Amino acid sequence: MPAELSAVAVLALALLHEHPMHPYQVHQVLTRRGDTRLVRVSPGSVYHAVERLARDGLARPVGTDRDGRRPERTTYEITDAGRDAFADRVRGLLGEEHPSYPLFAVGLAECHELPEPDVTDALSRRRTRIAGRFEDMEHRYQAIRARGLPRQYLLDVEYEIAHLRTELDWLDGTLRELATGELDWHTPLPAHLSPGARTLEQDTPTPTEAPR
Repeated sequence: MPAELSAVAVLALALLHEHPMHPYQVHQVLTRRGDTRLVRVSPGSVYHAVERLARDGLARPVGTDRDGRRPERTTYEITDAGRDAFADRVRGLLGEEHPSYPLFAVGLAECHELPEPDVTDALSRRRTRIAGRFEDMEHRYQAIRARGLPRQYLLDVEYEIAHLRTELDWLDGTLRELATGELDWHTPLPAHLSPGARTLEQDTPTPTEAPR
């Protein structure tokens, strides 16, 4: 049985859905469309993914060509098995849990150990960067919508814009509370709590507490 499709393999199969391509072309199109914001993509990762698709019978070579002195390039097309595997994987990506562990959250979890000015400075720098990314994504989205691209082709962009907007709102609120003192950085840990008391895990019942 073929291994679970990687994110790069999914993006490659999506392009092969459109028409046959060689791996270099796949990488060029992914870069031009901005899909590299979804997953880290390099020419090597694309070549590896397409070769794996071919080994698993999800894509097949349909010809080779040579551009000047460059090495021969093999063009691939998607197979029926590839279409089925692609559809199954996309359904799973949409409907299943995919836990991620962003490093920003690690910083937030431990930032109480830093002086407040350091935290304010770091969050302000992040806010500037996120705002620039939000404005750029919003501009690109509106431009491509104006050209007539239907929304169903841009749901990933809408999702990212919504996340950026939410993060901006949170950063603005937190920075405002730090500036006004509403978030008092010098409030000591209550004596009856230990640092390990912070937990979001549900308590598990002991055997005597288990429902009968």
